[in-house]
Amino acid sequence: MINFDVKIDIDKGKLKSKEEQAAKLSQFQLDEAVLKDSNDYIPADKWNLRDSSLLHSKVGKGKIVWQTKYARRLYYNPQYNFSKDKNPKAQGLWFEAAKAQNKKHWIDIVKEVYKKVFDGR
Repeated sequence: MINFDVKIDIDKGKLKSKEEQAAKLSQFQLDEAVLKDSNDYIPADKWNLRDSSLLHSKVGKGKIVWQTKYARRLYYNPQYNFSKDKNPKAQGLWFEAAKAQNKKHWIDIVKEVYKKVFDGR
């Protein structure tokens, strides 16, 4: 099992209603983007690895999980010769690959949610 906590650090004790709403919504949208973008790089045979992430992740809670018997082995061995038949981007360290490619977009998602909440859209 591979576990990543993707959280927005906010002191919830000092948040106002709009801030709490923005934090919850941005966490949910950030988690969805991280999960989708990371799954773009997973090794695929029957898509069990991807399916495990959809089943075991806690979207909106900052918890992204790939839970198969082989997830950890595949993730931490990027030197493996991954089949590109079903996923041409397949590789180990798929979260790191997604983060390298999408980090700015992920930050923009959070900023956009806050902007929408505070602008009343």
